[in-house]
Amino acid sequence: MIRSRNVFWLAAVAAMLFSQAPARAANVWFSLNLQFNTPGNVNSGGTWTTVAKADPQGIAAANMYLANTTFGSFLAPPQLDVQMQVGTTTIRNIVTGDSLTPPYPLGIGVIGSSFPSTYVDPVGIVPFGGNPNYGSFSGGVALATGTFAPGVIPNWTSSRVSVTDANVFTGPAPAPVMDADTLLTVRWVVPEPATLGLASIAIVGLIAASRRSVR
Repeated sequence: MIRSRNVFWLAAVAAMLFSQAPARAANVWFSLNLQFNTPGNVNSGGTWTTVAKADPQGIAAANMYLANTTFGSFLAPPQLDVQMQVGTTTIRNIVTGDSLTPPYPLGIGVIGSSFPSTYVDPVGIVPFGGNPNYGSFSGGVALATGTFAPGVIPNWTSSRVSVTDANVFTGPAPAPVMDADTLLTVRWVVPEPATLGLASIAIVGLIAASRRSVR
């Protein structure tokens, strides 16, 4: 349970991080990775993980909104030392970012950068349902993880207010970060071929229900 004073602190930090330099000239890609408790059974509940990749000079902050999730823990590197989450399974807000105290940790989430990365895509991971394919996230950064209940599928929220956003580093103070365009996808590890037929039928219904629940 997050205390009310921490909720206000989260709002203040998020406002600081995401009010920087409104011009958009960089991208951050987010993937919500799903692992079902029973491979191929999309009604079985499971584990979710958010991962990201970015254009140079790397992620300064991520402000994520998810539906149908229970929070577990942060996976973001310690350089993203602002870490707070609040909400319910209907809409969960997860914020992680750098406190903007020099020296800035450049290269977070940039594939092939000098910033160390241990994230590797699971073998066989593909877009879930009709989600877009943004390629591999290996070498990017894992941000947070948790669980979801049987009968629901986590998703990025479609609320007009609760929109996932990100900042990237641009250079020295007084404006070290800027707002970035964010591109979202949901992915899962393809199960054995024998289970794909039943899984595809269940996916259609669950995606439709998930979208209705977050509008």
